[in-house]
Amino acid sequence: MKRTQLIFVITLLIETGLTYACSSFLSIRFIELMFFSGLLFSVLTFWFSSSGSNSAYSHYKTHSMRLMSGANIEHNPFRLRWTAYFFASLSFTGVGLFFSFCC
Repeated sequence: MKRTQLIFVITLLIETGLTYACSSFLSIRFIELMFFSGLLFSVLTFWFSSSGSNSAYSHYKTHSMRLMSGANIEHNPFRLRWTAYFFASLSFTGVGLFFSFCC
C-alpha cells in the first residue's frame, strides 16, 4: 500500500473514531453526527493545508507594512495543497451527506 493510501485510510479511521466517541458521549446516532463532523474536519484541513490569501485585508496589511517599513514585501497568492488528509475529510463529509439524506 502506498504512503498516501495509508494516510487516507488512517485519517478516515481517526475521523470515524472521533465521530463515534462524540456520538456516544452525546447519546445520538453516529450517522446523524457524521456529516457535521465531516464538515468540521474538512474545514479544518482546508484551513491548515492552504497558504497565502487573496483577501482585501491581506493586501491592505501587505501594503501598509510596505509603506511603514520601506521594505519590498511580496504578497503570497492563495494555494491549496490537495493532500490525502483533505481528500479523506471530503470523502467522510460526502458519505455523511449521503447517509443523512438516505437514512
